[in-house]
Amino acid sequence: MNNLSIRTKFLILGIIAFVSLLSLALLSMNINQRGFANLHHVFTDFKKVQNLQSNYIEPLFILRETMLTLVMSPNDDYKKRADQKLMPILGKLETMIEQAPEPIAEQWKRYKELLLTTRSYALQSFDEGSFMNAVSEERDAFYTLIDSLKELQEERLEDSQSTFTYAEKNVIQSHYYLIAGFFLIAVISFLFDSVIVKQIVESIEKVQHGLQQFFTYLKNPAKTDEQVFIKLDHNDELGKMAKTINQHVAGVQETLNQDRLLIQEATQTVSHLKEGKFGQRLSLSSNYHELNALKDVMNEMIDSLEQKIQEEIKQRSDQEKLLVQQSKLAAMGNMLGNIAHQWRQPISEINAILMEVEAIARYDTLSQEDLFKFIHTCCDVTEHMSNTIYDFQNFFQPSKNKESFSVMEACNNAISIINASLKYHNITLAYDYAAKDSLIIGYPNEFAHAVLNILSNAKDVLIERRVLEPSIRINIKTGKQFTIIRIEDNGGGIAPENIERIFEPYFTTKHAKQGTGIGLYMTKAIIENNMQGYVNVENTDKGALFSIKLHLPL
Repeated sequence: MNNLSIRTKFLILGIIAFVSLLSLALLSMNINQRGFANLHHVFTDFKKVQNLQSNYIEPLFILRETMLTLVMSPNDDYKKRADQKLMPILGKLETMIEQAPEPIAEQWKRYKELLLTTRSYALQSFDEGSFMNAVSEERDAFYTLIDSLKELQEERLEDSQSTFTYAEKNVIQSHYYLIAGFFLIAVISFLFDSVIVKQIVESIEKVQHGLQQFFTYLKNPAKTDEQVFIKLDHNDELGKMAKTINQHVAGVQETLNQDRLLIQEATQTVSHLKEGKFGQRLSLSSNYHELNALKDVMNEMIDSLEQKIQEEIKQRSDQEKLLVQQSKLAAMGNMLGNIAHQWRQPISEINAILMEVEAIARYDTLSQEDLFKFIHTCCDVTEHMSNTIYDFQNFFQPSKNKESFSVMEACNNAISIINASLKYHNITLAYDYAAKDSLIIGYPNEFAHAVLNILSNAKDVLIERRVLEPSIRINIKTGKQFTIIRIEDNGGGIAPENIERIFEPYFTTKHAKQGTGIGLYMTKAIIENNMQGYVNVENTDKGALFSIKLHLPL
């Protein structure tokens, strides 16, 4: 019986009760026609909703995305490329909006004026104006237009729902007609009617249930990955209709699933970008040209961003190498100055001994014992000078591996390098160390160099400003997790407009011949990058206070 068409089934019943069967057949045909009409209306309303999405909303978002690309383009070449993509999209939307309702057309006209103003600013390199326009009035006009389109889309969806409700009522009404017809011919062909009507009703219910599942799926395509179809395996008209509907539903479901997967992939790619991962690209495709175009734009943007980051990394690496070399040269100059101060007294002492030897030899008899005494004294002085060279050489030798070292000892090493220069300039150096020394893991020479840079900077400020009773105080405190080294001078502090830039490379408040602006930058790099610590500066009542915070080993 399943292989017989509905017409054949009705023909069999017509042999038994021609008049009743003819009426029932006409009624059933009318039901089918209304069912097809209702399905057509539902499909038409759905197509209208889909057209709103694909012809208006999605192109508007692409237009907005392209406009933002134009606004944020770093140079004129990128702006020209973005503008070349912008105008065709604008022209296409202009054509489509002409067919839209008047309120939407007016909102589009307002948004287009603002968009063209932003475009004009951007192409004239008026970046501030284009950015402010893009994130204020143009953005408000854009979302006003989108909201109106969404309201229209909701109206179309409500129309589709109303059509479906009407179709549902028709199906229920058809049930009553079929039941009436069944009772009409029950006496004549009870057995045939029971079988045929039951099959027809079940087929319609399956079609109805399948359509309900399909519309439920359309409301939230991401809720399920299961295939939605009408489970009707008949060769009659309803079975063929169900197969046709299943084919279209499968196509729509596949399209929506592809779009959903593409959007998920895009979302995942953006998340990876936030995490600093640039290896992933959008590989999936959509049946919509606009989504594919958006995919290509995103891939191009990621490629461009990755290339710029690589170039920036290389540039920063080259700059870091240059800064290191310049820092070494600056340190060498400071070292020579400190050696000069260290040797000033020993050289004067040797000069005094030689003058005494000359005076004794000239006016008196120089005994061998006195000569050896003077020679021994000179040897002691020159040995001290040699040790000074060794200390300086060892201090400026970089540490290759991290090791455990004493914070106090490293600070004392830095002080020993600059102490003679401080004394020469009558600068008082005060110590306030913790009762218990602390050991940290890192690079001792680099850390001492960082402390020396801060001391040298404080010394230069005190000399430059000719401070009365100049002084520098070093304070070391150790807690449970950190050791904090504070270095404070009484040089009057740092100007408020300069304090935020004091650690920038090449920034200096000294004369060009007196400073390079590298020392404090290298101090910050050593403490924060190499030793995972913190360094900051603030002004006090007396002067500048530099604080170094280092983690204690667990």
